[in-house]
Amino acid sequence: MSEQPRDPEVEHLAATLRRRREELAGASGVRIGRGTVVHELTTHMWAGVAVPAVACHAAVDPLRLTAAAGPVSCRRCSRRGRQEQRQVPGQLALPDE
Repeated sequence: MSEQPRDPEVEHLAATLRRRREELAGASGVRIGRGTVVHELTTHMWAGVAVPAVACHAAVDPLRLTAAAGPVSCRRCSRRGRQEQRQVPGQLALPDE
C-alpha cells in the first residue's frame, strides 16, 4: 500500500496547529484575541489533528486564542461543564469505568 503525497500547505498548517496546542497545553483558560472573557480550553479534531478550541464554540480560529490566568468567566463554557449526562430513553447506558 503506497502512501499518498501530502500537500505541503496542509502539513504546514497542521504543524502550526500542533505547536499552538502545545503552547496552550498548561493554560487554565483562554481568551479570544484581546477579549476579557476567559473561556474553558478544550480540544477539537481538524483533519486528524487535535487543535485547541473553546468549549462554547465562540471562536473557530485556534490562532486567536491566548492563555489566560484565573477562573473561566464565560457563562456558556461554565454551563456546558455543569450539564449532567442524562440517559436518553430507549438508548443503552454506557458502563462507568
